[in-house]
Amino acid sequence: MGEGITRRSLTAAAIAASVTACAPERRASPGTLFGRAVSFTPPRSPWEEQWDWFKANLAKDPTIQIDYFNRGETGGEEQQLFDLRRGRATLAGPSLQGLASVVPELTIAMAPFLFDSEEEVDFVYDNYLLEVCRPLFAAKGLYLMQWVEVGWTNLYSNGPVIHPRDAIGLKLRGSPNRAAQEFLRAIGADSVPLASVDIVPSLQTGLITGGLGATVFHYFATRRYATDFTLTKHSYDTGAIVMNAAWRGQATPAQRQTLDAAWMPSPQARASVRGLTAFALEEMRKEGIRIHELDPALRAEWAAATAGVAEGLIARIGGQSRLVYEAILEGKAAFAALNRSGQP
Repeated sequence: MGEGITRRSLTAAAIAASVTACAPERRASPGTLFGRAVSFTPPRSPWEEQWDWFKANLAKDPTIQIDYFNRGETGGEEQQLFDLRRGRATLAGPSLQGLASVVPELTIAMAPFLFDSEEEVDFVYDNYLLEVCRPLFAAKGLYLMQWVEVGWTNLYSNGPVIHPRDAIGLKLRGSPNRAAQEFLRAIGADSVPLASVDIVPSLQTGLITGGLGATVFHYFATRRYATDFTLTKHSYDTGAIVMNAAWRGQATPAQRQTLDAAWMPSPQARASVRGLTAFALEEMRKEGIRIHELDPALRAEWAAATAGVAEGLIARIGGQSRLVYEAILEGKAAFAALNRSGQP
């Protein structure tokens, strides 16, 4: 495994070097801020639309010049974040699962069956987790700008997986973060940690027979390689727009204001992803993909099979994990209180 990671890292580094070497020499006035944005964004997806929105807003300021590598050209999320922390990239849009490799405490937010609704997720992330997490990012030399919608994590497979026991022995892909790995182990699957850029080749070669993914991402990236899609909705992946803090510090106040306001506003970005979820599910049904929904009894069965994962993650990760977990619980309680009082 170590050799494989080394080869991927060397390949990504070589690509990044070649991109730099081939980039045209630019002439700019003093004070121009140059940067490199990296991500793995499926074409024609809502996230591509959001990146286009970001590019259009930054293009209005000629003193900010960004090169974009949004197809995973520089490697998977692990490599992208490695480059981001070292200044080889200056801006990234990774998933929360990828970010947890740098800020391990984020893993707690992906513990199974922690959230019950999208409205609860939005409330907790916006009102409790953003300010709790920003110092954790700052300690890693990163600036957390904004959460980005990804959606409920579900399970795709070749063959129905309706009960947790149906996953026993299956080779399923989960991101390398501990929450995904512990979830798969809890249901008895043979967990195969893979970066996003490695999923499709692994499905094609049979290295894996399924995995974990959000509905819209699965529709755009992996649906052709799975016969079944189970709406476990066991975890919520939000993603984020993150900057190299030192690079952001080089920007003028006006440039920072432009950068911070350039991404699509959260309500609109969330709606662009969530609005496609029902469409994606219907299209998959039309294509003959079997969609399995969990009734309350089945959801309780999955929750029971994975009970204790959150406390186990807190014990293993340490750091500020307990603080993040308690912030989530506090936010959930506040959301429940608002619902009881009838406030919007």
